[in-house]
Amino acid sequence: MKTSPALLGLVFLILASPSPRQAEGQSPSEAPNASSAKIPAYGVVSGHVYLGDTKSPARNATVYLQPTMSLRESGPSGRSNGEDSGLSISIETAFDGSYSFPLVPYGSYYVTALQAGYVSPYTRLSIADGGSLSEAGESPGPEQKAARKRVLKSIPEVDVQSILPVNIDVVLERGGAINGTVSYDDGTPATGVQVSALIQNPQAGKEPWIPFESVPAHMWDRIVTDDRGSYRISGLPAGKYIVVVKLSSMRSIRYISSHSTSSTGDNGTTSSLTIFSGNTPRLKDASSFSIALGEERSGEDIQIPMSKLHTVSGNFVSALDGHMVNAGMAVLSNADDKSFVSEANATKDNPGFTFYLVCEGDYILSSSMSADVDFVEVAASNSDVPMPPPYESRPRHFYGAVSIPIHVGGDMHDVTIAVPEPNAKEAQMFKAMQQQMEQQQQQQNPSGAPR
Repeated sequence: MKTSPALLGLVFLILASPSPRQAEGQSPSEAPNASSAKIPAYGVVSGHVYLGDTKSPARNATVYLQPTMSLRESGPSGRSNGEDSGLSISIETAFDGSYSFPLVPYGSYYVTALQAGYVSPYTRLSIADGGSLSEAGESPGPEQKAARKRVLKSIPEVDVQSILPVNIDVVLERGGAINGTVSYDDGTPATGVQVSALIQNPQAGKEPWIPFESVPAHMWDRIVTDDRGSYRISGLPAGKYIVVVKLSSMRSIRYISSHSTSSTGDNGTTSSLTIFSGNTPRLKDASSFSIALGEERSGEDIQIPMSKLHTVSGNFVSALDGHMVNAGMAVLSNADDKSFVSEANATKDNPGFTFYLVCEGDYILSSSMSADVDFVEVAASNSDVPMPPPYESRPRHFYGAVSIPIHVGGDMHDVTIAVPEPNAKEAQMFKAMQQQMEQQQQQQNPSGAPR
């Protein structure tokens, strides 16, 4: 029987490929014999991606082959139950919308495609799950599981079990879009500000609003305003939405050399402010609106009330003798529902706490942990740029939790958090923490030599 050149080439390719153990560094002498080795098997998956509204090819769209088990058993962000669910593969389409995966390991796959402005299957899966359930330590309920199955049934699926090519086309659905501007209340544009959207969860459980995610979370690119404060969010499935603007304030000094970059914070504070549709810092007071597939909603403008934002700063002091406590974390919460607003840490360079971007209103200022700390310099890495020396914090005495009400109507300085001595339960917890830190320090420096 005469063997074709194509078949000979395929046999050569398979025999020349390293076995999984050899790929992991096993020498040929340790590898199993040829009769017991598992020969890798590959197929071909190809097709086209089209835009549903224009019937034209989707150029430079990203196509994914994702193992079916990875989407059936884990969330849309690619989180798994700890087991390897297989290899995900991606490729970009050509200018005629075509794609081809030449070496696809045998198995079952979902075929998904992403293109800006079109509804992502990952968005639908996120909505079906009711948001990032696994991040909150929750398991999906029967409604979420049923909704997820419905979404998965709408995603093309292929079963690669031979070297014969499999052809499958994907059609993308044009989503809705929101655009508007973000400005400060003095009329200047807010440039480089992060903008996102919340979509109403149809399951409407404990949290009726969940983040809109157009792609898996590990691939997500932030949307920020341009030099005119303009933004646009696209690819939205039909639903009810709220726009979210996040303003951050991070004060740090950065030292840059020709070989490396290093930065150090001068006060350990990164403050942020969230403003929702309706120009409110509270989600419960936000204004929502509906979007249909393919709808372009303009004029969703948001104004940041700079004239009503203030700075709150102060110090931790011992309630026992009044001395300043040089390390701790202060937390600011809304007084009515105890919802989190911001947090600030005391550091070596600034033993106090500072909150920026605090809206006028009533709050609870609290501290669950603070301590008298010795800051000990440690050996710095070699650098051609003089930088502040690194240090290690060594707690000497911990203090207990405390909360105080405050009203913010303007800038507030010299606010005092009088921290009490720890109660019995806190003292036991702090002792265990201190022992753990000492053990870690001994492991890092077992010789006991000065660092």
